[in-house]
Amino acid sequence: MVVFISFSEDFFCTMAEVVQEVKKAEKDAKEVLEEAEETRKEKIRDAEQRAESIIQEAEESADEREQKELKRFRDELEDEKDSILEDAEIKASNVRSEASRNEDEAVDFLMERFEEEFLG
Repeated sequence: MVVFISFSEDFFCTMAEVVQEVKKAEKDAKEVLEEAEETRKEKIRDAEQRAESIIQEAEESADEREQKELKRFRDELEDEKDSILEDAEIKASNVRSEASRNEDEAVDFLMERFEEEFLG
């Protein structure tokens, strides 16, 4: 048995419209996916730029801290050197004074001996 179904012209127009709507929906979905992919790529680029900026700031901060620490260390060494030189100058002055006093005593001693031996 063969059954014939007759479709009206309106049915085919409606089917054509449905097909058009499906194609439009597919096109719209494709555009949404492309926009989403572009947004994803843009966010990745932004994140990479922010990460690079953070790294650069951290490196600059580390360099700055290193320079401050080196300056502090140099200043401490300079202070220590000055203190050592000051102590050495005091000791040298004391040695010169002692040597001068010893020289006077030695001259006095030699003069006494000379006088005892030759004059006396």
